[in-house]
Amino acid sequence: MPIWKKERNATEATVKAYADDMLKFIEFLESRHGRGMLPGDVTEAMVREFLAFLAEKGYKKRNSASSRGRRLSTIRSFFKFAYRVGLVRNDPAVMISTSRGRGSEPSFLTVEEYKRLLQVIERRRSEFFRLRDSSIVSMILSTGARVSELTNADVGDLSLKNKTVRLHRKGGEQQTLPVSESLMSSLRRYMRVRKRRTRTRALFISTHDTRMSTSAVWKMIKGYCRKAKISKDRIGPHMLRHTFATTLLTNGENLRTIQVLMNHKNIATTSRYLHSHNMELANAVNRISLD
Repeated sequence: MPIWKKERNATEATVKAYADDMLKFIEFLESRHGRGMLPGDVTEAMVREFLAFLAEKGYKKRNSASSRGRRLSTIRSFFKFAYRVGLVRNDPAVMISTSRGRGSEPSFLTVEEYKRLLQVIERRRSEFFRLRDSSIVSMILSTGARVSELTNADVGDLSLKNKTVRLHRKGGEQQTLPVSESLMSSLRRYMRVRKRRTRTRALFISTHDTRMSTSAVWKMIKGYCRKAKISKDRIGPHMLRHTFATTLLTNGENLRTIQVLMNHKNIATTSRYLHSHNMELANAVNRISLD
């Protein structure tokens, strides 16, 4: 879908998600109304029919309000473009709204849990995997990097001298962040063993000495969490990113600083962590016994 790549300067991952949404929409229309439909054939009723299908049945399971809202946003974006360039006379999605809801609260690790996770990684016999995987987990926990930003990072984005890392953020932006002493120490050790394996420019490499994929990072983190007996609703790199934000908030950092570090465009997105923080405070208070 070159529309979003050109119009919105979206990342490859975002373009893939938009393309998947539109493919699902097209498949649904063809299954209900026949093949060979053109954009101008789509009506408001068809879009509503698709949203109702997602709410009542979905593909693997019923879609949440948040998921339906995202798919509707994709459809709206497409037809807005189609209307502007003259592919359709009327925009079938312009009058449709759906509540995306607040969405579920971010899943995150406690200090005890992420330390246990790192301890499990440290027990790996292979020096390369131990140092690489520890650096990956530590980097997300210490910078809040998205998994795509981590896998897209090159050796040249890391400055051991200045103790910084440059992340290629969503929308084509670049942001240089300071690196903590503990993370820097981990990265230095990893870079020494990495140098002996490959000269590829990717910072984090696979067993085949090529750039590590996002799916490989997901699989790796889920595997370590199982070994660490960590049970959460949504285990993966994003959970570690949420842990970064929640830890900062718990340590007294303000929302504006966290917003910048997380690369959130809207502070309302960052404020979701307030709820998790308040739950932590409540748990702490409830541990006080006056009996």
